[in-house]
Amino acid sequence: MQSNYVIEGGKQGKERLNVLSNALEQYTLSLLQKCGVAVGNSFLDCGCGGGNVSIMAARLVGNTGKVKGIDADSSIIQLAKQDAQALQLTNITFEAISIDDIMYQEIFDTVYARFLLSHLNNPLIALQKMIAAAKPNGKIIVEEIQFSGHFCYPYNAAFYTYLELYAAVVKKKNGNAELGIEMPSLFAKTSLTNIDFDIIQPAFNNASGKWMAYITLDKIKAAIIAENIASDIEVENLLKELKTFTEDTTTMISLPRIFRVWGTKNHET
Repeated sequence: MQSNYVIEGGKQGKERLNVLSNALEQYTLSLLQKCGVAVGNSFLDCGCGGGNVSIMAARLVGNTGKVKGIDADSSIIQLAKQDAQALQLTNITFEAISIDDIMYQEIFDTVYARFLLSHLNNPLIALQKMIAAAKPNGKIIVEEIQFSGHFCYPYNAAFYTYLELYAAVVKKKNGNAELGIEMPSLFAKTSLTNIDFDIIQPAFNNASGKWMAYITLDKIKAAIIAENIASDIEVENLLKELKTFTEDTTTMISLPRIFRVWGTKNHET
């Protein structure tokens, strides 16, 4: 299993993740609550990025619970630690470690990942590691994208070219930008029970979430150029066109179609 994350990390990457998390905050909060995350629980956030969901979970589980956030990007982990310290959260820890390398066994009540598995060359192995980390009867929750499910209105050529570029660079790095729609069947290949899913897709005409396409294209620019998918000038021109489209409050841009899938670890697993 290997991750070749195509989106720029570090401080600028965290700023992008903050915009994304703000757009999804109420959706993810209701999902965690629906799946039973509660006071006293233990929670593992795999591929936690800037720690936004980890911090959300820390508030849900309270002082008697514990949250662990892991991510392969050590620089973004440091920023997540700073945020948790500034909020005086003492029930949360962060570690710079890839999901490839975790060896947790039956520790957490809930194991969660958002937009991680689509960057991996073998998401099933990662899912099995998540299951191993959960206690018997623990919950596994994954939010994942189907990138082609994006839409905008009216039609904008630069936007749809961005979708093609993102999918191409993720594929070059052995990921799968369409993984979301496959997640229920991936869960079904495991020992998980009570598997279910839903789909969300926020769209915006003037909120900050509308900028996710522009910000993401900017943050994958280096990877696109490095893989010879498009030239610097071509990407810059797309960014200009996408910026103009995004600034227009009469236009609409969505996030990708998001599949949220959950299941329960069998007590005999």
